[in-house]
Amino acid sequence: MTMTLLASSLLGQTGAPTLQIPEIQWSTIAPELPPTAIALVLLLLAIARRQPHVVAIPVALIGILVGGWLVSEDQVVAGAVTIGLGAVVPAAVFAFPRRQSLQQAFIAAASLVAALILTMWQYAAVLAPGAERIITQEALGGAVASDGIALFTRLTVYVSALLVLPIGYGYLQDRKINRAEVESLLLLAVVGMAALGSANDLITMFVALEILSLALYVLTGLARRDRRSQEASLKYFILGAVASAILLYGMALTYVATGTLAIPSIGRTIGLGTTPELVAALGLGLITVGIGFKIALAPFHLWTPDVYQGAPTNITAFMAAATKAAAFAAVLRLYLVAFPSLSTLWVPILAVLAAVTMLYGAFVALVQHDLKRILAYSSITHAGYATIGVVANSNAGLSGTLWYLLTYAVGTIGAFGCVIALERQRRGEVTLLDLRGLGRSSPALAGILSLCLLSLAGIPGTAGFIGKLLVFQAGVGSGLTWLVVIGALSSVVAAFFYLRIAATMFLEEPDLERGLPIVTTGLSAGVSVSATLVLFLGIYPQNFLQIAETAAALVR
Repeated sequence: MTMTLLASSLLGQTGAPTLQIPEIQWSTIAPELPPTAIALVLLLLAIARRQPHVVAIPVALIGILVGGWLVSEDQVVAGAVTIGLGAVVPAAVFAFPRRQSLQQAFIAAASLVAALILTMWQYAAVLAPGAERIITQEALGGAVASDGIALFTRLTVYVSALLVLPIGYGYLQDRKINRAEVESLLLLAVVGMAALGSANDLITMFVALEILSLALYVLTGLARRDRRSQEASLKYFILGAVASAILLYGMALTYVATGTLAIPSIGRTIGLGTTPELVAALGLGLITVGIGFKIALAPFHLWTPDVYQGAPTNITAFMAAATKAAAFAAVLRLYLVAFPSLSTLWVPILAVLAAVTMLYGAFVALVQHDLKRILAYSSITHAGYATIGVVANSNAGLSGTLWYLLTYAVGTIGAFGCVIALERQRRGEVTLLDLRGLGRSSPALAGILSLCLLSLAGIPGTAGFIGKLLVFQAGVGSGLTWLVVIGALSSVVAAFFYLRIAATMFLEEPDLERGLPIVTTGLSAGVSVSATLVLFLGIYPQNFLQIAETAAALVR
């Protein structure tokens, strides 16, 4: 009898299966499609090696056919992007013959530009077509959300990756670690980060987190003959696996308590009389520990200095900027959408963690001499600042955190780009001694590094000042004045070690035996764009601030 009922429910009157397939709204996931497709194409080009045209020509034909079909369906922007991206592949292959690394970098950059174009098209045509607020959407049966968090995460991640590619190209060539899989892994990490920003259920969130983590584990250990790189990769992998397991246990307990994996449904279920609140609180606690590792909150930050120092510097820059933005997207969606009814539990806990993180990162950075470790502890400190916007538990805090992550990304990538120029000349670690007199020997590079450090310090006129001002205002507006005071104190301490670096460059005599930094065209372009964005977002932030304000709309 039971089998008969089951069969009748799965079969229609004609006996044909009637399985429900979720409707796919391609516009919701359109920005992730170019980097995903190009990551696979780059792997095929690496396999083809001496005969890249065997891959490039079919890819171009497929791009033209698919793009033409999209144009015929009135998807003009998506069709034009597809045709252009398809044409880029053979153009790069024939423009740079026998230079596979340059082909890979050029094609990867084109896919990121395509993703940015589709992100802005999605915002203008789908999310906010003339409206004052974003129209949130769900796709893939509610597994993916297109809203303010997804939009800003995509912008931050794609811009970060697009800046890292030219900055790190010559550096990887110097160290002879620019293997064929680098760009593919970078693009897969980018896709995982963008997917994490739009994940609307726990399974999608965990899968996206593992995609980006696995790619970063490998990228961290790119330098196979460098003991520090291998050590950093192993530490990152082991601690990351433990943190992922803890996070998964927390998600499992949350499912046990609520009976659902959808993040908005979790938020609606917790607080009902039938929901075991203790189990939900235990799940929240484990999720806090797991996610605290991903965003480097103290005391879950211990991996950060060693991994940042040991990894190739361009990968460090990418992790510091893009990974933090993606992880905070998960934090915002979990706490503001899934656990708002438990705010009396997580707000004070996260507030204390933020205070400890800000003070610890700032004070420990004071005694560091290696520049990458200084920036690592700086990254820990900035995780605390961004958390102020989360614990504010308001629309102002949400938009302020998203804006802060964008401004932090452009500033930190510019700073790490300058470190790469010094590291290529030194062929090793870059300490404060290596910066002596840089303002006289390489004034442009020293000026850009100083500008990026001033932005990280939150000096007026830079992007970092606007970001810090927004999260501090959100904290005060939510009654967390004590936390904002601690943040201001931490900023003063952090400004000391940022200004110490600038003083070393401009007030001390150069050491002529150390030689000049190595600045290539790609590195120069990358750090120049970063510095330009630091100034532009600090002086003319109105347009992007308006987008940040509309980004407070969430799929709830």
